[in-house]
Amino acid sequence: MALRRTSLPRTAEAVALTELREAIIRGDLAPGAQIRQGAAAEQLGLSVIPVREALKTLASEGIVSYQPQRGYAVTELRPESVDDIFRLRELLETEAEARAASRVRPEDLAAMRQAVEAQRKAADESDAHTAILANKAFHFALLDRCDNEWLLRFVRQLWEALEPHRALAYRRAAVRGDRSRAEEILREHEAILAVLEAGDTAEALEMMASHRANGQGDFHRLLRPDGQ
Repeated sequence: MALRRTSLPRTAEAVALTELREAIIRGDLAPGAQIRQGAAAEQLGLSVIPVREALKTLASEGIVSYQPQRGYAVTELRPESVDDIFRLRELLETEAEARAASRVRPEDLAAMRQAVEAQRKAADESDAHTAILANKAFHFALLDRCDNEWLLRFVRQLWEALEPHRALAYRRAAVRGDRSRAEEILREHEAILAVLEAGDTAEALEMMASHRANGQGDFHRLLRPDGQ
């Protein structure tokens, strides 16, 4: 008997998870912001139960934190937590990037080029949300080619843990009208793509390591008292 794929409606928990995650990426829920389950459920037109389950999932990813008597809040990172995350990213992504670079296909490079163009347009329009999505699309167009499901799972979790602070950084830059770092990231992406297109895997891996280190510096600057 042949089976046919069908498009099934999303569960209430999936809706809550997607909407909460998007609110965090947009910066609507900043680090430290309390998430009231009842209020969130009312805004989403759902019962409290799927919202609670979605928050448990986000907590397992480190995006939100739970404290007794206080409930859930978007996770606030400390400088040492940033270092821990980036150390793990270095270990895992170095392996993933090396595997992926040897498997990269023309369509993967095309997806990276498309992400760069979306990132450039977002920078021109000061669209922080699209810039964040384009940045992630650029990196995972390559990382997905590592063909190691478990490796990718942990890399994605580390990226997700940084999303609230990444959104805050983009939003602050947009408020200040400061495009300098966004344009620098774009130039780094273009350079990485150029050497991948030229087939220079070793140079690409070195550039991605430098790019990751620059990102770590960005998060440390964000966590300074003045946010500069």
